[in-house]
Amino acid sequence: MRTTRGILAVAVALGMSVWVLDAVLDAMFFYEGTPFVALLLTDIPAHELYIRIVIMVVFVAAGAVTARQADQMRERERETTLFRRLVDEATDSVFLMDPTTGTIEDVNRTASNVLGYDRSTLVGMSVAEINPEFADPNEFKEFLDSPEGRELEYYETAHVRADGTTVPVEISASDVDIDGRRYRVAIARNISERKERERRITHYKQAVESSRDQLAAIDSELQFLFANEAYRSFHGIEAEMVHGRTLDSVLDDREFRTVEPHLGDALAGEQVQFEMTRTHAGEDDRVLDVRYWPLRDADGAIQGVGASLRDVTDHREMVEDLRRARERYESLFDSIRDAILVADTDRRIVDCNPAFTELFGYSLDEIEGKPTAAICESDDEFQAMGESLSQHLEDPTFVQTVRYEKQSGQVFPGETNVFYLRDRDGEITGFIGLIRDVSDRRARITQIQTIDRVLRHNLNNALTVILGNADSIADATTADPRESAERIIRTGEQLRATVEKEREITSFLAESRPTVQRDAVAVVESVVADLREQYPTAELTVDLPTEQPVLTVEYLDRAIEELVENAVTHSDQSTPTITITVTTDDGIVEINVADDGPGIPEMERQVLTGTQDIEPLFHGRGIGLWLVHLIVQHSDGQLSFATNDPRGSVVTVRLPTPDERTE
Repeated sequence: MRTTRGILAVAVALGMSVWVLDAVLDAMFFYEGTPFVALLLTDIPAHELYIRIVIMVVFVAAGAVTARQADQMRERERETTLFRRLVDEATDSVFLMDPTTGTIEDVNRTASNVLGYDRSTLVGMSVAEINPEFADPNEFKEFLDSPEGRELEYYETAHVRADGTTVPVEISASDVDIDGRRYRVAIARNISERKERERRITHYKQAVESSRDQLAAIDSELQFLFANEAYRSFHGIEAEMVHGRTLDSVLDDREFRTVEPHLGDALAGEQVQFEMTRTHAGEDDRVLDVRYWPLRDADGAIQGVGASLRDVTDHREMVEDLRRARERYESLFDSIRDAILVADTDRRIVDCNPAFTELFGYSLDEIEGKPTAAICESDDEFQAMGESLSQHLEDPTFVQTVRYEKQSGQVFPGETNVFYLRDRDGEITGFIGLIRDVSDRRARITQIQTIDRVLRHNLNNALTVILGNADSIADATTADPRESAERIIRTGEQLRATVEKEREITSFLAESRPTVQRDAVAVVESVVADLREQYPTAELTVDLPTEQPVLTVEYLDRAIEELVENAVTHSDQSTPTITITVTTDDGIVEINVADDGPGIPEMERQVLTGTQDIEPLFHGRGIGLWLVHLIVQHSDGQLSFATNDPRGSVVTVRLPTPDERTE
């Protein structure tokens, strides 16, 4: 507006200037004697006035036209600037091309950013250079000249970025006339995210279609939105007949009445699971595990119901067959002394006998449905048994020793005879495992080997010492026969102690040692009273409750005595200090023997916890600790070792209480 007024003012000023100039010329050359002011304003000749008015009108009209043209030009510039800004700020790439050559004439900022080129670089390039569908620009020109190229307005392709990567794009193209010249405008939208979603959807569809479970979805009007191949096959529905079909047209009246209330619960927002019998299109009735869940839109509103149906007929029949077999052979099943475990093909526990409960401490209710990994010491043991099951498919049975873990946490080797359960067609329907605790057998083997190693070593050493000193005395080659005799006596006593401990172990392993209820407090008090008389220089203290019943074998006092005596005899203190405490934690009794000595050597700790075999160099001390380990092991207990503060060792014996075992 300001420019328009300025142009008009200039036009008027020019007209007035001509008016004044004409008056000056008239006064000087044509009307001498007539005052200039009169010729300018009052005494203007008629023809001069007419000429001046015409000139004034011409100037004003010219100014008005010029002002209008200026306004129009400014408006076009503003629109052009605004349009350019809008194009540059657009989220889609915009290309302006020569429709005959495919040369890029202009691009917006988004195109430069997406492709990784400067605008100046893109301008002048052929579209073929960013489109991998064309090997060279000539192919693209031929495409543009073809009927298909002239008519194609919407298509998908890919663009090549400056770094060589490609981006999928959706092209919308059209021809436009700009200042009398024809251009082709192409708008390219990056559809990478859409393509990725489509890829995921395709994968989901493939997974859903290939699922062995029947999967379907219905809307709030109970019309099918989707049904996978398993669902269609079960109900005998053609794929093209699914969409829009109602659920009640697929089910019979009885089946629909069964599912209707569950559908209502799912439409109300609940997740539902139930079993029902449904008729197969080509077979007999099948038992299905059915799960419904609400389908929600982006705002959380429920739009329908999703359904998953799994055929559990064979599994139920297998379980029922196993249970009927158990009923037929229940007496035999329950009377077998070996632990029996029955599992399905997924290696989930189905049944067990009383011997299993007695051995592992679990009742059937506690472990039914759990994987057999729950009773294995580690995943490695579980995986190893799985590999063996696969390797012996053609065998009726096989034997494998597995390290199992009881409910109490005790680990033991179990010799497992595995039998395959098969149906009439020979298909495997489950497994039966007969588990026998071979801890005693292994302990006896170890005991025999230990006796052989230890006694042979110690006996040879002792006899060497005894015979050597005896020869010295007999030959009168020793200066002090008494010292040699004392050495013979000490060696003989050590050998006798070793033999006595070995005989204790032999006696312990030779017979069955059932657990009995004993008062741990009374056992500790009795042992400490005897050892105080035997070792008067030792300071033996106790921290005991009034009483504390435990389940243990009869040899518990011998284990406590060995631990306390070991701490006293191997102490490096002038007055050894040993503290014995009894505590209870969550149904487990802990008997702690703490000393202030030099600590138990690493090799003997391993003997104590059962992780190291007895070696000849352990002598009597190692055998005594091994006896402690065997007593605790047969009591279904656990042994652990820790360092005392500030020095010494703490050995902990953990034993179950009668209440804990009853539970």
